Amino acid sequence: MTLEHFLTAGVVGFSIIAGAAWFLAATVKINVPKQGGKIVDFRETIGDEPGDNQLVVDGVDVWRTSALQGRWNATAAAAACVAALLQAWQASLHW
Repeated sequence: MTLEHFLTAGVVGFSIIAGAAWFLAATVKINVPKQGGKIVDFRETIGDEPGDNQLVVDGVDVWRTSALQGRWNATAAAAACVAALLQAWQASLHW
């Protein structure tokens, strides 16, 4: 295999990783346990410890879900950046 083949494989691989990470970022959620067998509709609590805040809508912890989505988005962006750099490197071989 030549360098171009390796670069193409890298672009494809990192693009798939980016796509999967963005899909997870769009679909991931952190559910809170049901209370008395019922889904929690809306609850906002502020605890005594830092980071102990919770906003629950339709049984989903909104703040923790947002933080988890942010981590997946960062992973996707990093993978897309690597794919773009590999693609640019490959293009530079043809100049």
